[in-house]
Amino acid sequence: MQHMHTTQEIAEAVPGRRLGRRFRRGSMIMMGVGAFGVAGASAASLGGLTAQQIGADNGAVASCDTDGVTLAYTSAYDATTGVYRITTVTVSGLNVACNAKTLNVTLTDASNASIGTGSATIASTSQAVTMSPTASAKLVVGAALLVTG
Repeated sequence: MQHMHTTQEIAEAVPGRRLGRRFRRGSMIMMGVGAFGVAGASAASLGGLTAQQIGADNGAVASCDTDGVTLAYTSAYDATTGVYRITTVTVSGLNVACNAKTLNVTLTDASNASIGTGSATIASTSQAVTMSPTASAKLVVGAALLVTG
């Protein structure tokens, strides 16, 4: 078991060494750091920093179709790649309130990446959208629709 030496024992073992001065310097440094910390903490409460004004607003966006739609896919065989590709997506069940608006369709794969897109102006309750590029039918796992205008 190690014995811890007291300040007095160290001073007696090393003649001529002045431990008191070192301890006084250390305590003065600690008091200086403590005073700086208090001054630093006080600076945060001086009110010298002000926030810039920032604002935001929002509003309701009414949907032209609230009861959902149905998708149907038209595919064609691509002899070059040996796979069926989605050439057209037909969106049915559109409300007539959507007529003359733009319908955007994006087909997605398992990682939710876009693999085919298309858009068309809605002319009736059923609208065909030509896809470009065409997507491999075996990779399509989802579709995202957007009506704008």
